[in-house]
Amino acid sequence: MTDTTWTWLLFGMEIIGVTGMWYAGKKMWWGWLIVILHTIPWFIYAVTHNKPGFVAMSLMWWAVHWRNMIRWRREERWSKAGLVRG
Repeated sequence: MTDTTWTWLLFGMEIIGVTGMWYAGKKMWWGWLIVILHTIPWFIYAVTHNKPGFVAMSLMWWAVHWRNMIRWRREERWSKAGLVRG
């Protein structure tokens, strides 16, 4: 894949990522899932283009986004069950 193709692919994925963040900001847990999935091409790019800093960045963001998604899901379940987090 050419650098130009990668540039436009990654730009398109950022549009998807921003959309996921929009939904996460609306307290929809699956917004985090969209954000997590949108980072996959960044990870592939980093590995195929020997960009170790990008690999580390992708892993860091995956960890944060997974944590947020799991936490929001748990809080959503607690809220529906009428429980208060303490």
